This record gives sequence, C-alpha cells and structure tokens, in this order.
Amino acid sequence: MTSTRRPAREGLGRARTAMLRAVRTLRYVNQELLRANEAIFRPVGPPRRRESPAGQAGAPAAAHPPAAATTGHDRQAA
Repeated sequence: MTSTRRPAREGLGRARTAMLRAVRTLRYVNQELLRANEAIFRPVGPPRRRESPAGQAGAPAAAHPPAAATTGHDRQAA
C-alpha cells in the first residue's frame, strides 16, 4: 500500500518571507539612521584653518597682547 504525500505547509514560506522583509527593513532603517547621524555631526562649510603654534595653549605670554591694549583700560579703580 502506498501512502499519499502530505502537501507542504504554506504558512512556513509566508512566515519566512515576512521575517526576511522585516530584517531587510530594519537594516535599511539602521543605514538611514547612520547617514542622518553623520549628516548631523559633519561640519558644514570649508574646513577650519588650524591655529598657528603661537596661538595654542602653552605658548609664551608675549604672543598675546596685554589686557590694557585690548580693553582700553588697565582695570584700576578710579
């Protein structure tokens, strides 16, 4: 006696397809979020010029003008 073969369960193929679509959608959303993050934190405009070594911290005090020259007074009370 030969038995007939049961038909394949249709629901499994649909579930797998749905899972693959969900994974593909999540990957796409992740890529978009990464692009948005890069766009937010990327500086806009031309690159900034670097300061000369004299303007950096630890430079000699003579490289900066005295306070009286920039403010117009020497901070003494009248």
